Amino acid sequence: MPSLVLIEGPGEGTHFPLNIPLVSFGRDDTCTYQILDSLVSRKHLQIRLDERLAKRVAGDYRSANGVFVNGKQVVLDVALSDGDRIKIGNTTLMYLAADHADGPAAVAAAAKKKGEWQRTTVMGGE
Repeated sequence: MPSLVLIEGPGEGTHFPLNIPLVSFGRDDTCTYQILDSLVSRKHLQIRLDERLAKRVAGDYRSANGVFVNGKQVVLDVALSDGDRIKIGNTTLMYLAADHADGPAAVAAAAKKKGEWQRTTVMGGE
């Protein structure tokens, strides 16, 4: 099942499976997933399955500070692709379209896409 991984902000490394057709994010405890970021609205972001497109789409839940997908503000629902970055407040989430065995596997996949594992090795130093 697709998922979101929190890659920047409070709670970094948290995995959010998208296992139901409509998932909500915000500070309010009535949201499917709570994001504890002071710039996130009580009800901020919705991710829903668009059956016509056969894709997940992101939508702004009438937030104060907006929803941004890959740096562009969401006005109408936006279809998500693997690796897309969703920014709400000071929090950035990465959309993973593929199935992952568990939360740690999804977090590792997001870290790899984010480029955290692209490191050089210095040989022959002092």
